[in-house]
Order: sequence, then C-alpha cells, then structure tokens
Amino acid sequence: MDSEDIPDFSSLKEETAYWKELSLKYKQSFQEARDELVEFQEGSRELEAELEAQLVQAEQRNRDLQADNQRLKYEVEALKEKLEHQYAQSYKQVSVLEDDLSQTRAIKEQLHKYVRELEQANDDLERAKRATIVSLEDFEQRLNQAIERNAFLESELD
Repeated sequence: MDSEDIPDFSSLKEETAYWKELSLKYKQSFQEARDELVEFQEGSRELEAELEAQLVQAEQRNRDLQADNQRLKYEVEALKEKLEHQYAQSYKQVSVLEDDLSQTRAIKEQLHKYVRELEQANDDLERAKRATIVSLEDFEQRLNQAIERNAFLESELD
C-alpha cells in the first residue's frame, strides 16, 4: 500500500477504525487464501494419489504387455521354424513326387510304344493269317480239283 492511498484522518478514533477495518479485511483475505491453499493441497494430494495409482496400473499393464509381447515373439519364432521345416518337407515331397511323375510318364510312354508295337505285330499276324487262309483255301481248291480230276481219270481208265 502506497502512502498516497492512506487517507487523512481527522481523529485518532477514525484512524484506528480505518486500520482495524483494513486489518480485518486482510485477515479475512488471508483466511480465505489459507482455506483455498488447504483445499488445493488436499485436491493436489488426492490427484497425486490418483495419478500414482494410475501410474502403478500403467506400469503393471506395461509389464504385462511386455511379457505378452515376449511370449508372442517366442511363438512367432517357433511358428517360423515350424513353417520352414514344413516348407523343406513339402519341397522334398514335391521333388519326390515330380521324380515319380517323370518316371511314371516315361513308363507310360514306353507302355504306349509297346502297345503300338504289339498292335502292329498283331495286325501283321492277322494279315499273314488271312493270307495263309486264302493261300490254304486256294491250295485246298486246287487239291480238290486235282482229286476230282484223278478220280475222273481213274474212272475213264476203268
């Protein structure tokens, strides 16, 4: 408070009343400020306790998540190894099956070739059989004609 703000007093009683009123006003302001400070400190302690509890929960959650993350990393690693093993086995199996397929196709081709050769040989044999039958029929016919002529000639000799 500046000295310019202090009014001029006409009596000691008036000055005493002024200072008394001013001290009561400051006392009340002080009391209100102290009450606000106490209230602020209580709220601050409550907030600090709440934040501390949240921090503890967050730290626990973080530890849980880190443990889950580590467990999942191990699982991923195990699954990668299993996948690589399965891939290697599948590759080997596919290679074996491809080799078997190649061999089977080669055998099939050989069998088709053999069947064609057998069919050609069969056709040749059937042609030879027909030719033999025709030749045999022709021979039989000439033989019969010769027998008939011999019989005719024998009958003329008699």
